[in-house]
Amino acid sequence: MSLYSLSTSVVPDTSAGFTATVIIAGLGIVLATLIILIIVFDIFGKIVSKTQGDNMRKHKKKSNTAPPELNIVNTPPPAPAKAAPAAQGISGEIVAAISAAVYMMEGEGAVVTSIAPAAPVRAQAPNPITRRNPWAFAAVTDNTRPF
Repeated sequence: MSLYSLSTSVVPDTSAGFTATVIIAGLGIVLATLIILIIVFDIFGKIVSKTQGDNMRKHKKKSNTAPPELNIVNTPPPAPAKAAPAAQGISGEIVAAISAAVYMMEGEGAVVTSIAPAAPVRAQAPNPITRRNPWAFAAVTDNTRPF
C-alpha cells in the first residue's frame, strides 16, 4: 500500500505583517457592518415614528371633529334598598362597601343576601421532603451529564 500525497506550490504566508493585515481587515469589516446596521435601524425607527405620528394626528383630527350627542334620560331615583343585615363581627361600613362593590360589578339587579366572615386560614404544614424532588434530581442529572 502506498501513501499518496498532494504536492502543491502554494505556501501559506505566516508573516506577522500578513497576520496583522488579516486581523485588522476582519475587525474593520465587522465594525463597518455593525455601523451600517445601526444606521439602517435608526432610519427605520425614524420612518416608523413619523408614520405613527401622522396616524396620531389624523386620529386626533377625527376625534376633535364633532363629539357624539348624548341622550340623557331622567330616571326616577331607585327605591331605597333593604340593607343587608350586619353579620356578627362585621361593621356596617364593611357591609356597605361590599354591597357597593357588588352593585358596581353586577349592576342594578344585584342583590346581596348575606355576608359572612371568611373561614380562618390554616397554616400550611412544612414540606416533609428534606431532599431534592426525584424529578428535579433526574433533570439535573440529565442536563449535567458529560457528552
